[in-house]
Amino acid sequence: MSLEGKTLFISGGSRGIGLAIALRAARDGANVTIAAKTAEPHPKLPGTIYSAAQEIEQAGGKALPVLCDIR
Repeated sequence: MSLEGKTLFISGGSRGIGLAIALRAARDGANVTIAAKTAEPHPKLPGTIYSAAQEIEQAGGKALPVLCDIR
């Protein structure tokens, strides 16, 4: 099954496993919505929803960063 043209909604996609899934989907041609609460850089943890969106687009996908806390 191809992800080409599909849209994924990924919570916690600004770093870690969520970002890894988003990048893999982007390489397969998916559109990715990143829902995360990280808009400002953390001193000890890399990545924000905006830097993740940039990485997704560099990997070949389309990205929509959505700032939210779904807890």
